[in-house]
Amino acid sequence: MHGNYCLESDAMLDMVKAEFDVILALSVSKWIHLNNGDEGLKRCFRRMYLQLRPGGVLLLEPQMWPSYKKRKNLTPQIKKNFDQIEFRPDQFNEYLLSSEVGFTTCERLNVQEHQSRGFRRPLLIFRKSDR
Repeated sequence: MHGNYCLESDAMLDMVKAEFDVILALSVSKWIHLNNGDEGLKRCFRRMYLQLRPGGVLLLEPQMWPSYKKRKNLTPQIKKNFDQIEFRPDQFNEYLLSSEVGFTTCERLNVQEHQSRGFRRPLLIFRKSDR
């Protein structure tokens, strides 16, 4: 099966059903962001929230902004999206906990030692309310 997780419009979010207890988003936020821009990433975050059952958990490992700069010239579309990004990774936590998305808590697991500096990223655990 092949498809794009990012929905084309906010209207499509109305069709999303809660069907998962856990969603893993490990090392993918940068690629969603570079390929779909600010609104595409925000829509994906809202979709993740909607797909979680009450009490569900999103495990997010966001890549930091400097890593975006290394990949910005892969395609003309990625370059265009990169140049228009205003929603930076350091704002993800606030957005995901806002009323626009709805997560109630966030726990940060400390960065683990790894040979590659690129994988020394925190893991953020966002929880949806039990209600």
